[in-house]
Amino acid sequence: MEKCPSCGSNRVYRSKTRTPFERFRRRFTMKRPYRCHVCQWRGWAPGGLRAALPGNAREPAATAPDLEAADGALDGPARKTDG
Repeated sequence: MEKCPSCGSNRVYRSKTRTPFERFRRRFTMKRPYRCHVCQWRGWAPGGLRAALPGNAREPAATAPDLEAADGALDGPARKTDG
């Protein structure tokens, strides 16, 4: 959170949770409470903030492998049938 929604100050910092409801909300929504050190506003970030994902979770998903080539290799050469 960059600015206080009440006074516009940039002195906004994360605040500790106080009640069981706040701990529940923090744990299950990944939102965090904040406090402004200028006007003493305390509340949840508008729109909420999400926790950062692990580094490899931010990488783009790999493309699916071409399984047809593997299927062809497993089939082997075509068999001749006596007829």
